[in-house]
Amino acid sequence: MSVIMGNDTQTQGPSEEAVMSGTAMMNGLVHTADLEWKPLGPGTSYRLLRVSAETGVWSAILKMEKGAVFAPHKHLAAAEIFILSGSTQDRYGTTRPGDYEFEPVGAEHPATTALEESLVHFTAHGPIAFHDDKGRIAMLLDSEFFLKEQQQAPQYSIKKAA
Repeated sequence: MSVIMGNDTQTQGPSEEAVMSGTAMMNGLVHTADLEWKPLGPGTSYRLLRVSAETGVWSAILKMEKGAVFAPHKHLAAAEIFILSGSTQDRYGTTRPGDYEFEPVGAEHPATTALEESLVHFTAHGPIAFHDDKGRIAMLLDSEFFLKEQQQAPQYSIKKAA
């Protein structure tokens, strides 16, 4: 990943303290094309832009293949969705490039389906609870999930301020 934070160039992994505290990727410019796509679920991958252990906020670009489905879920915190390309079908109807959605705390809805390959900028202000077919919480998608993912293979190119 490339994060631009000044004029000096330094290639290194983030400190363990930075990853644990969630300060990695908190500020700066992220060259999203330099990020690898990581699997999130069947037909869905992501590029993590920012994650904060302090606030629980995380932001990512999601790539959904045609037919990929986000299982029914409940927003335990607000979320913001901006469609970059493609289209999805969700509780509001069909989304198209340039559409913006806001999900308030407690919003609960059925599956979201990609009608074609879609890129979505997604910012969650806290956890999302995914349900199984009996309505039980099967998974929490939250900042802790992404922080753990970053710890497994941290490879950063960080340019620090002078």
